[in-house]
Amino acid sequence: MKRLALMTLVLALAATPAAAREHEPGESFRDFRAAPVMVVVPAGSATLGSDEAETTREGRTPAFAAWERPRREAVFAHPFAVGKYHVTRGEFAAFAKATHRPMTGCVIARDGKWSDGPVAANSYADVGQPQRDDEPALCVNWADANAYADWLSRKSGAHYRLLTEAEWEYAARGGTRTARWWGDENASICGRVNGGDKAYAAAMPADKTANLACSDGFAFTSPVGHFAPNPFGLHDMLGNAWQWVADCFAPVPGGAQAEAECKSRSIRGGSWHNSVATLRPATRFSLPPQMRSSSLGFRVMREMP
Repeated sequence: MKRLALMTLVLALAATPAAAREHEPGESFRDFRAAPVMVVVPAGSATLGSDEAETTREGRTPAFAAWERPRREAVFAHPFAVGKYHVTRGEFAAFAKATHRPMTGCVIARDGKWSDGPVAANSYADVGQPQRDDEPALCVNWADANAYADWLSRKSGAHYRLLTEAEWEYAARGGTRTARWWGDENASICGRVNGGDKAYAAAMPADKTANLACSDGFAFTSPVGHFAPNPFGLHDMLGNAWQWVADCFAPVPGGAQAEAECKSRSIRGGSWHNSVATLRPATRFSLPPQMRSSSLGFRVMREMP
């Protein structure tokens, strides 16, 4: 009788659409085998952006610092799920195989320098450096990232999309109000983030912005989950690869931009080649939506029922 009841429960769960299943804050789940692992982020609030003291301490240039202000409060009334990691090369390959979407032409770093514009032969499958399937998917433009989220939605019955800038920063801060999720100091950054460090400087000596005080052990991308997660259980919210978000970029955070006229999309988090000052939740940057680069990836969010 107990065995029959257990089998009935298993069959019932299998028949329940992914979108209808309930998950608690802090819980990890995956809607189907090829889908990314998601973590439920709790409802709450955060102070977004930075103040002058932070950007001065970090050595942020005035022009870039201006994009982080004014500071503002954001409230999230309902939990939502965020990719525990960047979408990986292996996960993105499943989408590419299923949809046959053309996605070639990428700005890459090779032989110690960046290419002069997109290289037609390069794509997520060949980003100019050796990559494992558990490293971030790169050479993905904004439309590619959205197409991937739409594919997840169709496959699962749930609603996947890119995070907004505010959602991304709330998730990246992990309930903290300091410059980074572990505090204001940056001396320990190489043990927590894959950024522009000694290893990167050895591979790309022409870039003089690298942090020569320490090495994180990676000149290029690292396997997702190699570094410890933030308090929300999310890995690599800083470093490893820039992350596309949904917003059309506005110089003033939260400013309205007409979608039909959007020429630049926001990216967050920094990458394997970025300086310490860039690797903060408040940092904002943008690129043309058609841009594919070997330092640019993404993660997705899933709305909760």
